[in-house]
Formats: sequence, C-alpha cells, structure tokens
Amino acid sequence: MDMKTVDIKNFFKREFQVNSYHTDLNGRLSIPSIFLFFQEIAWEHASMYGFGYDDLKDHSSFWVLSRIHLEVDELPKWTESFTLTTWPSGTDGPFALRDFIITNTQGQQVIRATSSWLIVDAHTRRPKRPDAFKDRMSICDTIRATPCNAPKVGNSEGKLIHEVQHTVGVCDIDVNGHINNTKYIEWAVNSFSENDYKNLSINQIDVNFLSEGFCNNVCTHRTEAIDNTTRRTAIVREDNAKVLAVVSICSGQKE
Repeated sequence: MDMKTVDIKNFFKREFQVNSYHTDLNGRLSIPSIFLFFQEIAWEHASMYGFGYDDLKDHSSFWVLSRIHLEVDELPKWTESFTLTTWPSGTDGPFALRDFIITNTQGQQVIRATSSWLIVDAHTRRPKRPDAFKDRMSICDTIRATPCNAPKVGNSEGKLIHEVQHTVGVCDIDVNGHINNTKYIEWAVNSFSENDYKNLSINQIDVNFLSEGFCNNVCTHRTEAIDNTTRRTAIVREDNAKVLAVVSICSGQKE
C-alpha cells in the first residue's frame, strides 16, 4: 500500500525518534518499544474522536487489546526518525480493528501491524460490542496494513526450550489494573539467549491476549520451538493454570 496515493483524512500520523531507552542490545528499536508506540498512538487517536480511555471510562468500560499481528522488514536504528501511521480499519463481530504502519525517513514501510480490540465492562469484566462508539471511529476498511486480521495463535506442541517463573510486580500493571499488554511481548522476547538475539532477525509476531493477569500473580513463561523459525511462548498463571497470553515469534538469520 502506498500511503501517498490515498485520502489520509481518516489516518493519524506522528513522527518519532529512536531514543536510547527505546533500543535493544543491537542499538535498534526494540520489539517491546514498538508495541509501546502502538499503544500510545492508538490512545491518542481514539481520544481525538471521542472513543478513548476517558470516553469509555464515562461508560464504565475500557479498551483491551485482544490480538495483534506484526510484520517487520527492518528495525530503525538509535537516533533515527520514523513516522507511525494508524487508523481504525473496521470491525469484526465484537472486535474493533486498528492498523499501524511505520515508515523510515526515505518513506519506505519497514513495519506493519493489525490489531483487534475489545471494549470490556469495568464491573463485569465482560466484552461489549463496539456499536455505541462505532459512529465516532474514522474507519477506513478499504486500506489495510496487512492482508488479514490478526489470527488465532495455534496450539501445536513443540520442544520446550525455555521456562521461567515470574511474580507480577507493580511495574507490570497498567491503569486498568491488569498486566500491560507490552509486558507479555517483553517476556516472550526474553526467551531468546543473548547470542541468538544478536544473530537472529525477528520478522513476525502474533499475540493472543486471553485473560487478565494481576499484581502478585505467579506466572510461568513457557517457550516451545514449533519449527526451525517459530517459537511460541505461553504465559500461564500458576494458581489456576490459566493461560493469560500466547506469543508466537518467527525469526531468521540476519543477512
């Protein structure tokens, strides 16, 4: 998709710079930082049109990210600038869809993503259809960042390659009182060894957020190798064996 050739009135874009605290050990934009940028620009854009955090709070509701699919061609380097563009890309049953594209200073798309969000009742913690806010969303469903919506992550079994237990702390919790979605991605990326991370290039991530996790939960991060290029990390709460999130990461050797 060439963003220069479309009517951009439904699109929101901002320019950012990769600062030192956004980088990984390779001096490039870290994978968790990408999701932090997505989270921030989604909130800002939704607030502009009356379906952001404060607007839903007035209706005793809040947004939760349910699924996301990320494709990476290249990660911007430390000090480099990039443009992040986002837009509501439709609805799918109870899901509100939002897409993202990151372009470099040459105007090349280097990162693409699509996400599926739910509106959750703050009291019952049950999903609500987005119909009440749909007319406020500047939807463009004819332009998509990726060919398909974020998929359900499969449950095929693989070889256990990494397992660690973690007690959820206050820095893992967001304003909605549960584990911030970016923490699951961070924990999954941490399943790589330092050497593997230096020599591999992450090119695709699929995440399914399945249940809320809370402060002081004891969780096990269990990572399995599905094949030579794909690993899947399940974050499981120990007291009831509830799977909170599943993260699938595809990677290959750096060129």
